[in-house]
Amino acid sequence: MAVNMAPPGMLPLPVQQVAATQQLGAFVKTYKSTLARTVVGAVTFTVAGAFFCAGGIFPPDLSIVTRVVLLIFGLLFLGVAISMIYSVIQAANQQIHLFQQGIVIDKGKQVQAFAWNQAAEVWQSITRNYRNGSYVGTTYTYTLRRVDGYQIKLGNLTKDIAELGPAIAQGITRELVPRALHSIQTGQTLTFASLSINQQGIGNGRDFIPWSQVQPIGVNQGRVTIKKTGTSRVWATAMVAKIPNFLVFTVVAEEMLRQARGGR
Repeated sequence: MAVNMAPPGMLPLPVQQVAATQQLGAFVKTYKSTLARTVVGAVTFTVAGAFFCAGGIFPPDLSIVTRVVLLIFGLLFLGVAISMIYSVIQAANQQIHLFQQGIVIDKGKQVQAFAWNQAAEVWQSITRNYRNGSYVGTTYTYTLRRVDGYQIKLGNLTKDIAELGPAIAQGITRELVPRALHSIQTGQTLTFASLSINQQGIGNGRDFIPWSQVQPIGVNQGRVTIKKTGTSRVWATAMVAKIPNFLVFTVVAEEMLRQARGGR
């Protein structure tokens, strides 16, 4: 990733202070909010919702069924509009400042640091969207949780989230993988949603197989799949978006497989 050449002194003073206190290292780049498309969408859904509601209330010659259907559509559209407006309010004026060892979430009067070494979990969801067979964009969602319970969700309302999201996930993964490997080496079992791993093998909540019987773990269309050696049948599967610290899981599992195959 290219480092932003803007001098750190150009950052707001509270951001500089928090970054220094938390020892976040060198400044990399600032990511601002991008709200235009969401605002347009919210206005569109509001107008459509109002149109459906008016259509279900005012015309005198409509049947009860037609009125109910129009009002249901109107309320659904207005609900989507309210959700989008809420998202805009939450993200308005928010800036994410990326540093080598963490991020600073700047909401003007509120500044929060999220250091990689304070991370507990990160969830990631990346969905490629198609309409009539044509690619129309990708939806990104990254949910970060600190060890003290503080949580933040970042998505497409953050400009260049396709660049920021992986940088965050990789930073947290680099911090958590050594801890995870140490825990396994001391005999602990680590749980990742429905999957669990330890020195002996991997479990799916119902069954357990040793590493010597595990094929290389595959990921396809947002799902992780695990198969036993010598069979094409899926032994376990889970949605990537539902697995906390998914990248930690894959790195640790690959390392355990490497060791089981004598690649110490």
